[in-house]
Amino acid sequence: MRKLLFILFCFFAITSQAQWSYKFMSKQKHFLYTSGDVMVGETNGGKLGLNYVYNNKYLLNIGYSATNKTSAALPADYTKSGTEQSEALIGDGAFQNIENFHLMVGRFFNLNQKNTVRILLQGGPGVLTSRKPEFIGSGGQSDYSIKASQFPSLTLNPKLEFPFLYALGVSVGPMIIVSSEQNYYGAGIGFMYGIIRK
Repeated sequence: MRKLLFILFCFFAITSQAQWSYKFMSKQKHFLYTSGDVMVGETNGGKLGLNYVYNNKYLLNIGYSATNKTSAALPADYTKSGTEQSEALIGDGAFQNIENFHLMVGRFFNLNQKNTVRILLQGGPGVLTSRKPEFIGSGGQSDYSIKASQFPSLTLNPKLEFPFLYALGVSVGPMIIVSSEQNYYGAGIGFMYGIIRK
């Protein structure tokens, strides 16, 4: 119950702040809002971003995305004869994931006069962190450790956005992360909250 009350309190506090910001900035050409996406693809995950819009056309996005999946790289002797042990090993946290911090720039193209439907083309560099389990041993005695590696990345995330309210909207679009270690291809559906249009 306390957690629910705390969540509701935070929600109303943020809503009040957004309303104040709307009254202050609604006549300006520069906007600031947050975005959050649920991503599905080779692996599932999510993306969060802080967005600054200049002159109602150009965007600067600072963001973070992460995907996670149970590792498929189990030793061969676990896949058949050691089913119970392999399931226990997976349950202990043998997973692989990628995290990506990115900085993207973009350009808006409005598709109607009310600015309630628009295309956003955005992309930019980032740093991808890959974590994978390394299995040691065999014959039902395998153990593992998680190895983390970092690589430069390129993030592309064009979107079709629907800012149906001045402070709230939704978006859909593909998500591509390219690096020398591994690539991610997926799609996301998300929300936008803040000052999102004039």
